[in-house]
Amino acid sequence: MAKITKNCINLVKEFEGCRLKAYQDEVGVWTVGYGITNSDKSITKVTIEKGLVITQKTADLWLERALTKKYLPLVAKYNKKYNWSQNQIDALVSFCYNIGSISGLTANGTRSNKVIAEKMLEYNKAGGKVYKGLTRRRKAERALFIKKSTYAKVCTKTDPLTIRCAANASAKKVGKIPKGTKVNVVKKGSVWTKVNYKNVTGYVATKYLKY
Repeated sequence: MAKITKNCINLVKEFEGCRLKAYQDEVGVWTVGYGITNSDKSITKVTIEKGLVITQKTADLWLERALTKKYLPLVAKYNKKYNWSQNQIDALVSFCYNIGSISGLTANGTRSNKVIAEKMLEYNKAGGKVYKGLTRRRKAERALFIKKSTYAKVCTKTDPLTIRCAANASAKKVGKIPKGTKVNVVKKGSVWTKVNYKNVTGYVATKYLKY
């Protein structure tokens, strides 16, 4: 099942910026948080209008829900053709959040990954004008898109492998990974390795991973 990781969320946050008090954008649309509007009402369950103020926790929650429920499916529908890597999914969901779709970028699934990476840089204009912010965003998304994801296989003697919130054996357990499962490696360490599995990011004992 396709998912996003913190790479996607952090990328969007970096370029969207966050405003906790509702404001009207350049074309008069009421907006709050990381670019959330009333088109996202199925996610927010509230009307974004003058005077609305939200917390940072709410802004983070709405963003993650929007990325997962609204934009991830627009990327995942092409997964059978492309078999996207985790980095490609994260980059494309960020792109999709900004542009609204990847249908044009992929030419409805007819372009190769190489061409998609090249074409991504062309989406740096608004109203026909090139914007530095969009240029930087497209370069960041492309860099993530072409970055190879690292995976490892869980090779425990007994089932399953425990994920912990920190790199030590007494840290809180936040998940479990079945033996033989392939996981996305976020940061490899000699004793503890940071991994992502089913939207859970945490630490596992490196000795139980095989590359």
